[in-house]
Amino acid sequence: MTPPPRRRPGRRPPPIWRRLSSAGWLLFSLVIGLIGGLYYAWVVDPVVFTDASPARFSESYREEYIILVSQSYAVNENWPLAQQRLAELEEPNIGETVNELLETAVRQNRPAPLLEQLAVVARNLGAQGQAVALFAPTLPANNIQPTPTSAIATTPTNTPPPAATATNTAVPTLTPTATTPATATPQPSYRLTEQTRLCDDEQAITRIEVIVLDAFLNDAPGIEVEVTWQNGSDRFFTGFKPENGRGYADFEMSPDISYTVRLPDGSPEVSGLRIEECASGFSGGWQLTFQNLRN
Repeated sequence: MTPPPRRRPGRRPPPIWRRLSSAGWLLFSLVIGLIGGLYYAWVVDPVVFTDASPARFSESYREEYIILVSQSYAVNENWPLAQQRLAELEEPNIGETVNELLETAVRQNRPAPLLEQLAVVARNLGAQGQAVALFAPTLPANNIQPTPTSAIATTPTNTPPPAATATNTAVPTLTPTATTPATATPQPSYRLTEQTRLCDDEQAITRIEVIVLDAFLNDAPGIEVEVTWQNGSDRFFTGFKPENGRGYADFEMSPDISYTVRLPDGSPEVSGLRIEECASGFSGGWQLTFQNLRN
């Protein structure tokens, strides 16, 4: 009989380092190198910034830096210090840079105190523009002189004292009573002087016009106006359409929406403003006039 063929023993699988292709070794080396590089840069020899001046800031950080300088100046009123801090930006025309930042902040409806702070810094740097004129107007010098008062000389006269007479006067007994102090109701800074419909015989009008006057019935620019409705709100300022008056501002309404207008500085709310049809058949808007009561 022929013996059965002997079976060859099975081969062991090669180690994993032999089964990796050249691409696998390359990827493995890259991962190890990346880990080693990060460890060296973060732990062994990290970068230490020794000359991180504001001049090396990115554009967004430079804007935040200017805002911080303007807010600091509004508190301490130290103009040489503010100039020194702004000079660290190494801007050749820092006044125009602050003015451009102010105009951008106005378009973004940033808070009024921030706009005033930027406008004051821009004005002090010599920048000129509509936003600077609105939020940081140049105040006239106070030339009011005190009115002298003449002293009236009086001649003393000898008046004999009245004769004293003894009388018995009953002293009343006072009973203390508790009184509740009256609570003062704060008065608004503005009052609504007029609310009229806007109609035209030839075209539709879908806007809300707001006119703000001072106590002397002069146009008041730079006054914040707030319009709210069910799903949103908007803020804007008077004076950006000088062809209609320095105290003028407007807002475009949408159909079937009711709006409320007020001045955040203090005014009554005017609600229920919506697009309504006029007698001409065209849509009409509204015009609101506010007057300042405190200046």
